[in-house]
Amino acid sequence: MTACSDRILLTCLILDLFSRWYALDDISIRVNHTGPMKVDEGYEFQCDIHTVAEVVVRMYKGHHQVNETIFTFNTSDRNPYKVQIHPNKNDDGAQYWCEAEQKLGEESQRPKVTSKPLSITVHYGPIINKTKLPSIVPVFRGYPVEIVCEAEGNPTPSIRWNLSTTDIVYSETLTITESTPEDLQCIANNSAGITIRCVKVVLKEDYLPLIAGLVAITVAFISVIFIFIYSIYYKKAKMGRYNLKDVKLSQQNGDIAQNGKDNSIPMKKLSQSNILA
Repeated sequence: MTACSDRILLTCLILDLFSRWYALDDISIRVNHTGPMKVDEGYEFQCDIHTVAEVVVRMYKGHHQVNETIFTFNTSDRNPYKVQIHPNKNDDGAQYWCEAEQKLGEESQRPKVTSKPLSITVHYGPIINKTKLPSIVPVFRGYPVEIVCEAEGNPTPSIRWNLSTTDIVYSETLTITESTPEDLQCIANNSAGITIRCVKVVLKEDYLPLIAGLVAITVAFISVIFIFIYSIYYKKAKMGRYNLKDVKLSQQNGDIAQNGKDNSIPMKKLSQSNILA
């Protein structure tokens, strides 16, 4: 600086003041709310920027850009950039942050400043898992069934079963039998809301033992008939059975006797007196 002439010195001072005047100093983000947020309610997020230059201001949620606006600020005070946000249950724990980029100069050489991230907490009411808890539950006599009431929420919901106005069970699971009331209620509750799931218990008779008994009786009846028929057939077959060897021998002996060649049979000559006698 000391080597500059008066004119050059004046020019340097002007350029220095100009650069300081239009430079991006810093940026911060805040929200006009304290404590946890609620789902679908509107909240105003604000980025405070210290500059008087024309800048592009962007707001991000994580790596996703939420909004972008070009501002020309004309005061050295912090200039607010406001965006209305309606968080959902998936925004719990999300981080929002702002970025400001100066419009002057080459795009590759434009200065940028970013704010520190702002983490938010979102509370939402219970959401009962309907897949795990159908509205109609069949139960067979003599066969208990366990049903589950599972609910998502922030804060974590408390679960209770209303079996009647006086009979209440504080548990996610419930075992139902034929003596369980027909109409049940699963109630999930937290500071953000309450959700009720109605369940109807349908009692059904188990016909499997009856069917098995009928099948057994039918099989026994068919078996008796089969044994009876078989015994009759067996008796007839036995009465009509003969030995071919014995028949052949009898036939041969008869033929020999007829031809007078069977010497085993004594032949006695009969006299006339014997005949007359």
